[in-house]
Amino acid sequence: MPVTPDGLVSESTFISYEYNGVEKVAAWLPLSNGMRLVVSTPVSEAEGDWQKLVWNILIVAAEVLVVSSVFTLWYTKRLSRPLKELTKAAQQFNDGNYNYVLTYENDDEIGILTKTFKSLANNVRAHISDLNSKVFVYALTSVRNKAAYNAECEKLQKQIEENPSNLKFAIGIFDCNNLKIINDQYGHDKGDIYLKRASEAIGRAFKGCPVFRIGGDEFAVILMDENYQNREILINRFDETRFRMNNEADNKWEMVNIAMGFAEFDYQDDHTVEDVSRRADRRMYENKASK
Repeated sequence: MPVTPDGLVSESTFISYEYNGVEKVAAWLPLSNGMRLVVSTPVSEAEGDWQKLVWNILIVAAEVLVVSSVFTLWYTKRLSRPLKELTKAAQQFNDGNYNYVLTYENDDEIGILTKTFKSLANNVRAHISDLNSKVFVYALTSVRNKAAYNAECEKLQKQIEENPSNLKFAIGIFDCNNLKIINDQYGHDKGDIYLKRASEAIGRAFKGCPVFRIGGDEFAVILMDENYQNREILINRFDETRFRMNNEADNKWEMVNIAMGFAEFDYQDDHTVEDVSRRADRRMYENKASK
């Protein structure tokens, strides 16, 4: 008759015991005939399924963690890129650059914020342009005023200080002869017509160049890039335009009588924009005296 292992006769329904050097666990239930129904298995087999289940749970949890981390990084990057772009745009906006291009166009919350920011920049740019047209343009002649000329000269001066050897530009100074005589003899309304005709002649000849009214009867132009390269052509075109307008004039106040002087920037001799402007002004007076 087999020997009952120690522990199986315990009153506990779940027991651990050792049999032939093997650790086992067992569970039993009493039967109606007074016997016991015992289920016994080695500990290694009983715990093996649990260990496998635990490992499976850990592996699945690790996979979920990796997937969620990758998704989080992707989504964070997806959000951070347009946010960085918005931050840079705000910095540019603060520095006065309203032309920074925002590329994010999705319909999410950041997309709505980006579109709103772009709309704000466009409105501010349009408002500033409108203000500039009122502040820097003479209503009478529709050309820029002395403040605009000074602002343009400041930009050129910065370029002279940074890299003068590669800078090429020319300044033209114009003076409307006999404006006082026209005002005195025919009235200031005719003098206004004379100034309009003068600015029209300069604007036609130097189309594409910034034209400034820098005094009561003085104008200036700044030639750069292609206009600088073609400055002799433009000067000749001004003479032709003036001649044609005078031939078409019916009254003395419609005839354009303008003295003109031009000077090119020379980085070896000129240290300021004022140096170029003074030389152009001196040549204008020489032209005025010759007439």
